[in-house]
Amino acid sequence: MAGRCGCGGGTCSCVLEVEAPLTKEGNGSPAVPWRLGVDRDSLFGDIAGSGLTYDKGTHKLQVCLSRDTGNSLRFGADGCLYAPGGETPVPDVCARPIESLPPAPNVVGASDLAGLMGPYSSPYQVDYCLAEGYDIIHFHTCTTSDGVGVVTEYSDHIISAGRSSLYLTQDARQMTAATIQSTYNYAGDVDDPRTFTWGDDDVDLTKRKDRRGGWYGWLAQRYYQPLARDFLRKIDAKSVALLDCSTDPERAAYPESDAIIGPMRDVLAHCAQSWSMIGVRELVNATTVQNQGLVALMLPLRPATWGDATLPYPVADLTAAGIGWIALSSRYADSVFTAYKDAGINVLMRGTSRQSEYARVSALGIRGALQYDPSYFRGPGTVPGLGGHGYRTEFDPWEHRRMGTGQLSFQTDLQNVLASGGHVRGRTEDAEQGLILPSGWGNGRDRAAVLCGWECPMTSPSAYTIKLDLKWDSLGAASGAVARMGLLFGAVTDADLYSWPQDDPALNPTKKPAAVPNCYRAFVRQNGEIGLGLFAADGAYTLLATRTAPAVVAGEWNSYELNVTATQLTFTRTVASGTKYTVTAADSTWRGPYFWVEKTESIDGSTNNGFNGMVRNLTYTSV
Repeated sequence: MAGRCGCGGGTCSCVLEVEAPLTKEGNGSPAVPWRLGVDRDSLFGDIAGSGLTYDKGTHKLQVCLSRDTGNSLRFGADGCLYAPGGETPVPDVCARPIESLPPAPNVVGASDLAGLMGPYSSPYQVDYCLAEGYDIIHFHTCTTSDGVGVVTEYSDHIISAGRSSLYLTQDARQMTAATIQSTYNYAGDVDDPRTFTWGDDDVDLTKRKDRRGGWYGWLAQRYYQPLARDFLRKIDAKSVALLDCSTDPERAAYPESDAIIGPMRDVLAHCAQSWSMIGVRELVNATTVQNQGLVALMLPLRPATWGDATLPYPVADLTAAGIGWIALSSRYADSVFTAYKDAGINVLMRGTSRQSEYARVSALGIRGALQYDPSYFRGPGTVPGLGGHGYRTEFDPWEHRRMGTGQLSFQTDLQNVLASGGHVRGRTEDAEQGLILPSGWGNGRDRAAVLCGWECPMTSPSAYTIKLDLKWDSLGAASGAVARMGLLFGAVTDADLYSWPQDDPALNPTKKPAAVPNCYRAFVRQNGEIGLGLFAADGAYTLLATRTAPAVVAGEWNSYELNVTATQLTFTRTVASGTKYTVTAADSTWRGPYFWVEKTESIDGSTNNGFNGMVRNLTYTSV
């Protein structure tokens, strides 16, 4: 059937003419349709005049600030024009008080000092947060035995001998500020930041050593345990400091009313009232904080299950106490967020760091979010109002034994970057370049994958190449047909793809909903077969193409290359001898900008097919 202008049958004789600043690409055929664009340099260069300038480096049209002597006009902390009053035309510090935080839904805070990227109490993480320009910097604090505020890693307020120079694991409340400040912290234990003994028997100096990579990486620095005032001096109004004094009800040895004493004194002593918040869980302590002229932020416990619609506090109680801020876990139902927002309370979502979660924050109309990986969450500067730095030039973080920006998995979607509850997470080690996906990865379920966020969203999702190397360090014992590794790609969003079972409380105790996987799969099975598969809009899975090839050899790296065009998918395996095996499929269903590295041991919950897999040299190139 002919098209609107007489075109049809896969050809087009139409001519499209445009004038500057419009641009065109393509030829009008179904395979290569016309694509209209705008030459921004031409357009905005013509628009700019008196009082306006076009910055070609940032592609932004902005106000032109005069450099004449005496001009006091500048950009404020919120990015808008600001004319300071008083005798000094330009202040010594560009302060960012609480009142200057961005409007809803664009507040972006760093939970646990952006804990995906480094230790939760590291002073280097404060520097990282400041360099990234986060709106809020959150960290755990409590009070020492002599009434001084101190930084801790977790809400149990315990400092462990297993990863520091202490000789006794102890609650911070039982030590003086001098003892704590002189405590030397290591980057963790051998492979895991929580593989250490909480008890008093871990005093052997040979056990006190830096990690061989693990979550934070081989480059994570040692540091002395900081006091709260150390962090306040670093932040110095360049961000809003959130001193979290809320206590773990199962582990903390002292009440929250004790924990807030030192941090409150430090905020007042530093004259930081306008740019600091004190986080508490109990309303009576929030009142104490506010009576000191400070801002309290409520931090209720995370619900045990997703979709919990129970309000952690009666709305009337918070409004009567004058509470203006609350941070809620993303596990809460939308109705909980809405109840507090509608009462005029500023609500933050403690989320999963996924860019797709911003859509939920926006739809709810709440103030913003606290994230473990806020740099990835806000994107590479492409979302209006969120800011963000361009992070997509990062190259192979695993070569440096580090986490990559946006390196998220099903485990981090639980707001827990540590191994727990039988789940095993990926890590790096110093012995060899690459990410290790150990035996037990995925806990026997399908689509256990690592988001390659530092390359996402891809700049050219309809035409690109992904290259990577894969290796089986050991082989799955039960089935070489089930055990596989590869890529999940072409997804429209970065929502977690893991196949959370909805009727298995052992494998999914938090009742996490499972997303419908709208993407492709490129895979290699342990038995050597390679293939391409398609997940339809309803999640149904279809194999598009397969090919037999030599079985995987343990300990041997193979190289893989995925090529995507507007109409075709091609996946190639190159074995150690150099021989290539290729599968091709013609399909154009998905051309989304997100992709993952996938490792599957089992799809039915069984755990008898574990194997150690590795991935390295992963690169994305637009075509």
